[in-house]
Amino acid sequence: MPPLHEEPPVEMFLRFVLPEDRDAVSALLASAFPTDAEARLVEALRDAGDMVVELVAVIDGEIQGHIAFSRHHAPKGWICLAPLAVARRQRRHGIGGELVRYGLDHVRRQKAQAVTVLGDSKYYRRFGFTHKAAENLTSPFPEEHTLLYPIAPGSAGTAAHLVYAEAFLRF
Repeated sequence: MPPLHEEPPVEMFLRFVLPEDRDAVSALLASAFPTDAEARLVEALRDAGDMVVELVAVIDGEIQGHIAFSRHHAPKGWICLAPLAVARRQRRHGIGGELVRYGLDHVRRQKAQAVTVLGDSKYYRRFGFTHKAAENLTSPFPEEHTLLYPIAPGSAGTAAHLVYAEAFLRF
């Protein structure tokens, strides 16, 4: 049986997105998902000023991974992780995990209150996201896909309606 994780790429490093990365990030997102909706979402979040942080994983001088964190308009101080993408040929090397960990560390240092994600609970729970912490949240998206990573004391179990950036409702 093959190992779950192969050896990580040798020359990988994480950094913040630069303006000149936009085309490469859009191409990565368009190739990593069935449609270009995630690429358009990221562009719309940037254009609206709703992006909090974007990171890329660079291997051998090429962008092979991307993660975005945008602001919720409510509750105040809450952040949304979306999307996360890794080039198909680089998956199962731990790149996505490194992007998530580094991104969560960054938003914690920026004093975020909590981080939500719409995604696969099997994947995201390894980072501390849970359905239990999100059980009292409502949003325009299915609750079975909503997970919460609480940061501030009392954020787990908060009863609130998540107000996403407008771009989420367009794509």
